[in-house]
Amino acid sequence: MPARPAQVSAPPPRFPRDAWALAALEREGLLPAYAAERLRAEAPEWVAAAVVDQGLAPADQVAVILASAARVPVANLDRVEPAAVQFLTETVARQHAALPLSATNKAIRIATANPLDYDAERALGFVAGRQVEFQYALPGPLARRLDEVYRPERSIERLVSGLGAQATIETVVEERDAGETASASVEAPAARLVDATIADAVRERASDIHFEPGESGLVIRYRVDGVMREVMRVPRSAAGAVTRRLKITAKLDISDPLHPQDGRTAARVDGKAWDLRVSSIPISRYGEKIVVRLLDPASATLKLDAIGLWPDEMAAVEGLLGNRDGIVLVTGPTGSGKTSTLYAALDRVRTTGINVVTVEDPVEYHLPGVNQIQVSEKSGLTFAAALRSVLRQDPDVVLLGEIRDLETAQTAWQAALSGHFVLSTLHTNDAAASIARLRDIGVEAFKLASALRGVLAQRLLRRLCPRCSEPVSAESLPRAARPPQGFERPVTVKAAEGCSHCGFTGYRGRFAIEEILTVDGTIAELIARGSLGDQIVESARRYGMRTLWEAGIRRVWTGETAYDEVVRVVGEPPVKAAVTAMPAAAPATEPTVPLVLVADDDPAMRTLEGAILQAEGFAVVAAEDGVAALEQAQRLQPAILLLDMDMPRLDGFGVLEALRRRLTGRSVPVIVVTAHDDPVTETRCIELGAEDYITKPIQPARLVARIRAVLRRTGVIQ
Repeated sequence: MPARPAQVSAPPPRFPRDAWALAALEREGLLPAYAAERLRAEAPEWVAAAVVDQGLAPADQVAVILASAARVPVANLDRVEPAAVQFLTETVARQHAALPLSATNKAIRIATANPLDYDAERALGFVAGRQVEFQYALPGPLARRLDEVYRPERSIERLVSGLGAQATIETVVEERDAGETASASVEAPAARLVDATIADAVRERASDIHFEPGESGLVIRYRVDGVMREVMRVPRSAAGAVTRRLKITAKLDISDPLHPQDGRTAARVDGKAWDLRVSSIPISRYGEKIVVRLLDPASATLKLDAIGLWPDEMAAVEGLLGNRDGIVLVTGPTGSGKTSTLYAALDRVRTTGINVVTVEDPVEYHLPGVNQIQVSEKSGLTFAAALRSVLRQDPDVVLLGEIRDLETAQTAWQAALSGHFVLSTLHTNDAAASIARLRDIGVEAFKLASALRGVLAQRLLRRLCPRCSEPVSAESLPRAARPPQGFERPVTVKAAEGCSHCGFTGYRGRFAIEEILTVDGTIAELIARGSLGDQIVESARRYGMRTLWEAGIRRVWTGETAYDEVVRVVGEPPVKAAVTAMPAAAPATEPTVPLVLVADDDPAMRTLEGAILQAEGFAVVAAEDGVAALEQAQRLQPAILLLDMDMPRLDGFGVLEALRRRLTGRSVPVIVVTAHDDPVTETRCIELGAEDYITKPIQPARLVARIRAVLRRTGVIQ
């Protein structure tokens, strides 16, 4: 009898773990019939994941519909309490596709991709010893979040692989102590992530790397060409390992997260050496923020002609560096290239026959043949103390990192007045503001005039990408920013576009612009008399000084940068004063033009108010902050002052109080124009002497009527 063929049993049918989701999505009309039939035939493990992965519906809509169908809320996977995670082991969590979010004494909230699995609900409740409250999460994000919580090394590996082809990097770090208990499975990927991030930052031409802790994890950002750019986010569970690695690399104390620390290390990326300056500071309850500054030792040999100066700027700088005594200041905010310019200047003035000493905090670059001193506040070696010691060693040229206080300023001026040439920096916005700042510190006016040789106010502008920038018409610029007839170079205005060469920013590289104030006889006399900054600038411009705005806008006309970049770095063009000059012996019947001073930090509001008032026949001058408003009110004695309340350096209350304290200010009537619509502010302004109070947004007719009413009361107009 022939043998019967063996029976081959069919494989058991597969069912999606969330089979209920298909009907819910069909019911809401989110899936077409053909797609639903295909999914039934495919029987994926997770219907929701297949719908999202195949692009059949947006992820957020799928999540909302399925959560509603299961009658549970949508889970926020960014909010995971570490204490709640302890209630479920990794095995149990992965088995039931469940992630603990939070827990109380009676209940535990769990994110799951299958909230209708009642067997899982009972099992999880038994393991956790609490009542389970499900919330819905899509399978894909839930699986990734499970990796971040239970296996953070996997998340780090994904981030490292996402950085693409890696450069070779070598860093020297100390071995960990045997007593440290950090998981090696996390520490090794964290070390690779730190190394890969440094290599990637070098490749992207970043000057700084910022590791910023937050509620959802560690945000990593680069500063490229002066602009911050987010690169990646590290899960919160792995943030501590990354922070530890950075601190170990810089030889910082990893056991002290409560105090700021500074350190440095070195790295070699693709065979090139880089110095890394590392700074840590505690951030609220989220941990420590760490900033790594990337320093190229080759930048220490930067030449003046590599900064990007125009011939007239170079000639003015070289004229200042030709002095053999006195002091030259470089001013600007942090990140404006002051140190690089100082080093380039130092390279220009030093020769084999002179003694050059620097006092810095910190020493950023090591210069051959230069004696460099590191300031140490803890040991009492301040700028002033170090400078006093240096002067006893007969230096010819002294580079002083920064003038911060009166003691340092007095010592620097003593050195400048005793035959030494001093180079230093100051944090001010422009050249004339440096003189006001030194007066505020306490340096006497006659000493300022005697020793100061010049001030360089500097900014860095991004250079337009040569591959993607596009020419545009000069008529596209605002009227105040258009090139004059007979400009010295061909006009080629361009706009930023963006391509792969520039990282789709439209810019690649930077160059410096300078506002150079040369202190000659006329300027020195104004300084000695205590003249205001506006008077010094006006006089210096007559002798050829260009303001930062003027230095920047001509780079727009030659196509080196874009107008928006100049506005971003320098600000809007200054509002020109429209003051009608009146002869001293004007006829009594000739009408006078009232001068209105508009003080507002918003350039759009200054322009709007100026246009309204000029159309009504008023002369207008403008001030962008409270200090400038106070100076111009006392110097120009306007017929009326329109005063905003919220301004930098000195707010509206401060201006009102200062005006009433000074005899020259009491005759200036003030109308407050502000967005504050509250009786307390209005009452205080009136008590301080304001004539009227107007809230924004302004109505032109109402504003003009109020101004005329005040001017009639004060007898300026009839």
